[in-house]
Amino acid sequence: MKVVHVTPVYAPAWQYGGPVRSTHLLARALAAKGHEITVLTTTIGTPQAGALDVLSRTLDGVHVLYCPGRVTGLGIVSPRLTATAESLAAGAHAFHLTGVWQPSIIGVQRLLAKRKTPYVVSTRGALSPYSFQQSRWKKLPYYYLFEQKILRGAAALHATAPIECAELKRLRLGVPIFTAPNICDALPWFDDAAGRKAWRQSHAIATDECVIMHVGRIHPKKNLHFLVESAAALSSQRAWRVVLVGPVAERDEPYLSQLQATLPPQRLTVIRGTGDGDALRAAYSSADVFVLPSFAENFGNAVVEALLCNTPVVLSPHVGVGSLVEPLGGTTILPLSQHLWVAELEQRLKLSPEQRVDARARSQIAELFSAESIAAQFEQLYASCTTARHTAAIG
Repeated sequence: MKVVHVTPVYAPAWQYGGPVRSTHLLARALAAKGHEITVLTTTIGTPQAGALDVLSRTLDGVHVLYCPGRVTGLGIVSPRLTATAESLAAGAHAFHLTGVWQPSIIGVQRLLAKRKTPYVVSTRGALSPYSFQQSRWKKLPYYYLFEQKILRGAAALHATAPIECAELKRLRLGVPIFTAPNICDALPWFDDAAGRKAWRQSHAIATDECVIMHVGRIHPKKNLHFLVESAAALSSQRAWRVVLVGPVAERDEPYLSQLQATLPPQRLTVIRGTGDGDALRAAYSSADVFVLPSFAENFGNAVVEALLCNTPVVLSPHVGVGSLVEPLGGTTILPLSQHLWVAELEQRLKLSPEQRVDARARSQIAELFSAESIAAQFEQLYASCTTARHTAAIG
């Protein structure tokens, strides 16, 4: 099957967050199953940014076409991306679009609608109520002028978790909604005892000190001020500290300063960036508990990674992956009440560092988010899109 994935940013532009990694892992998994996968994207965020020609690369078995693009006040635009999509559409069975609120997708959708080529849209949390509240003055007109038409023209909308599925249903778009989680390859993620020892030593954290860790963008959406305020109310005598691991955008520096003003330096460690896979695995393994009190998280890749490293997690109800992993063990979901979070963290401080996610739960989590399992679900989705197109053509 020939499938073209279209997204404004792609690997190695990892700084753009979870959607880049999720799209790449899906494309890689489908290519590994023998499908002809092409990713059509821009050079933005890559070392080739500024190139004037379309660049062809192969990344983990995936054919990638990087088009020139530029960032505007409305998002990423790329006329070459639309033109290249036209050359790919003739031989494709389906397209898969990832890029809500991105003008670069508008021309591609118009082309596909004209050719009657089926396409799937992954919304990646961009249509949550929280998202609509951000820059509302700009998003509402854009939605009714452009985005709604793109969504209604899709053969299916892809949601990563039940929370996102419910959000899409509320929009009443009249399009089938397909729910499948992100891929999380279990191989790089395990309880790394040697890495834990070295990581704690490198950050001057004692072996008996309780580490309350968050991994991900340091951004107001993650509700980290709630976390540090809850931690500030802890009364336990055991040594503890909050560790924040993740990138900080320039516009979010004031927010980080507010967080740092809430806790003394010995209680808050900030590690900018996530480092390579080995460093991140060591960080997860070093945590006594992983926390994500986010206001809105369509999935939450870091939650799965932490659990695969046998680290228990505490989440807000707004983290999409929570409902998928909670039945398997190691996951606590709490309303955003400071009283409840303080009580939970106090309880964590009383536990032995050896109390971690058990092997059975880890095995179930690894299977649930495996590349093989999720790629098979998308194979069925693309096949159904192609079948529907063929039936419509005959009719």
